[in-house]
Amino acid sequence: MTLSPAPTPSLPTSASELPAPAPGWAPACVVFDCDGILMDTEANWARVQRIVSESYGLEYTEALQRRMMGWSAADVATAIADAAQADRAAVHADVLRTEEETLTGHIVPLPGALETVRAFAERVPVAVASNSTSTILGVKLEQAGFAPHLSTWVSSEDVPRGKPAPDIYAEAVRRLGFAPGEALAVEDSVVGASSAVAAGLVVVAVPSVPDGDPVPAHHRATALTDPAFRELMARWLG
Repeated sequence: MTLSPAPTPSLPTSASELPAPAPGWAPACVVFDCDGILMDTEANWARVQRIVSESYGLEYTEALQRRMMGWSAADVATAIADAAQADRAAVHADVLRTEEETLTGHIVPLPGALETVRAFAERVPVAVASNSTSTILGVKLEQAGFAPHLSTWVSSEDVPRGKPAPDIYAEAVRRLGFAPGEALAVEDSVVGASSAVAAGLVVVAVPSVPDGDPVPAHHRATALTDPAFRELMARWLG
């Protein structure tokens, strides 16, 4: 049986090229995505999806992996449960347990990530907004060394709806004490960037799948070490 990606989360925007903010704009706070931006856990998340899908007799394809990148555990569990005609709560528990079991040894900061977070945190408040569950997000940020530099982090369990709904980014900016238009989001996926755009943040896209679907953003970079991104940082931080 083939796993269908339905129901696909509704994306608030399909525009990939968004107008740059007004000249002189600089972020009063920064909100980073976690997986695929700060640390290389996307491969492990795909591994989790494959393990759970196949345990329910479903085929997990490369195309499906790309489509489901950035989905929350709840959305993945719903897709698997619907395709396998299984109990959603049981599938959700399997997804969470499998992710926790496979995290060890797979939490690796991406090049430039710690340096970038530290540089922003020295000047403005920094948060993380992730579709991970609260416990797993905390484990990732603590083990990878990001936690000491963050003012807060928001998981999919802290808000009514995960990405691509705007809730996670709206809550992160609220906790930091700023308006959405004063905040910068750094994202790698269509799902995550759409969430930040819908919440009203300025978005830098650093796609983890360069040849994937266009990620909606106001600025683009190939990596956090991209000279173009470092130039933006220098301009914003003074």
